[in-house]
Order: sequence, then structure tokens, then C-alpha cells
Amino acid sequence: MNALPNTTPDVRPLPDEIPVLTQPMQDVPPSVACALDARAAEKQAFMALSAELLQQLRPEFDRLAAGLVHRTLETAWHHKVNTPQAP
Repeated sequence: MNALPNTTPDVRPLPDEIPVLTQPMQDVPPSVACALDARAAEKQAFMALSAELLQQLRPEFDRLAAGLVHRTLETAWHHKVNTPQAP
């Protein structure tokens, strides 16, 4: 049995105008500053994951690129030797 109720969240239409800060806030509540700092740290960790994944995939990228270059040159050679040459 599912412990969560089977309801959909309320969907509210967007306001006609979304408020925008026109000047810096002087007094940011500590809880908001902490939440923003945590969000920035979470983004930094998430983006670091991207670099780590790319580094781990580098050998596979190299293998795929080498295979592509080899197949391309084999095809070019096959085309070159099987194409009649003009005298």
C-alpha cells in the first residue's frame, strides 16, 4: 500500500508580472543566505561530477575515436583503389 496520498499538487498560473529586485537587499535573513550558500555548493559539487565522469570516460572516447579514424581511412583506401583512374 502506498503511504503517500494519490493527489496532484496545486498548479497555479504564473503571475502577469514576476517581481524583480531593482536594488540590492540590505538585510538578507540568515536562513535565506544559508540556503543560497548550500544551493551554490550543491551546484559546484554537481558540476565537479561532470568533470569526473568525462575523465573516467576518456579511454572509451579515445577507443571510439581511433576506431572511427581507422574505419574512415579503410573506406577511403577502398574507394581510392577501386575507382578507375583517368589516364
